[in-house]
Amino acid sequence: MRLLSTAAGRGIAILFLGLLLAALLQAEGLRKQAQIQPAGFQRNLALRVTRPLVSVSRALHLTTPRHELQVAIGRADEDRIDTRVHLTLPPPAGPLPEQQPRTQTHASKPQFTRVKPLRIWVAGDSLAEVPGQALERITDPAVKIVGVESRLSTGLARTDLYNWFTRIQQVPGQLRPKVAVFSFGADDAHDYMGGAHVGPFGSPSWIAEYRRRVDGVTRELNAAGIYVVWLGLPIPDGPGFRKSFPIVNRILESVAKKHAKQSTFVDTWHLLDDFHARYAQYLRVHGKLTMMRLPDGVHYTAAAGDLIAQQVLKQLGAVYRLS
Repeated sequence: MRLLSTAAGRGIAILFLGLLLAALLQAEGLRKQAQIQPAGFQRNLALRVTRPLVSVSRALHLTTPRHELQVAIGRADEDRIDTRVHLTLPPPAGPLPEQQPRTQTHASKPQFTRVKPLRIWVAGDSLAEVPGQALERITDPAVKIVGVESRLSTGLARTDLYNWFTRIQQVPGQLRPKVAVFSFGADDAHDYMGGAHVGPFGSPSWIAEYRRRVDGVTRELNAAGIYVVWLGLPIPDGPGFRKSFPIVNRILESVAKKHAKQSTFVDTWHLLDDFHARYAQYLRVHGKLTMMRLPDGVHYTAAAGDLIAQQVLKQLGAVYRLS
């Protein structure tokens, strides 16, 4: 009996040491997972547990093998937690003046051709992927999609999950787009904004901070000579998103209007509702009943992506001449 107890004890000790070693080797990843959890007791507890774990792992240089493996597979920044809102331009002094859209003649519009195509970058949360793919299917040789970047559950709020502000700073030099098409907001209905509580979702303080971020991104790209297209959130099926999506849409539309010379807002809500302004999973396209939305009541089908892509190009046609 004593022999069995000793063997069991050794087995438990070996298992414990193995789990501890695994935790130390994965400490950076565990820390990131703790950081990106929703605000609350579980997140606070996870942060308290992983903080000393990371300290010990770094002291023993046990983080090195994981980092070298990530570098080898091109994911060197996987464990990096970057919550800063990277906006280099100072905020405007006072309210922005309302700008009127440009009325350009056909001759005054910048022209793009097969030789010099209009370079478009598409980015955002999971709702960015299908419209981006639809734009890639466009056969107009005067349009070139230089990238479609879609990251699940990300946005302008949770910079700790993925920092789009950092990525947006990198893109002008890397991809040289002339137009940026963004789809953000579906996953931004959080009271917690990547490192700080700014008030309950939809409160005046939350709206002010989210507008600051949308406005900052628009101005940063405009200053780099990049036209910004904000895709509105579509009409959803169900009460939850139906409350949050209009709040985000009002912010996106108001910022686009204030920078109307260099940005536009695409109203996907009314593009995809029915004749009675209700959610519709199917719409008639060229006389044929076509599925527009996936069963989750939020995401697009390829047919809906085509409609959105056509609307994007239509609105860009007011600014650029494509041939």
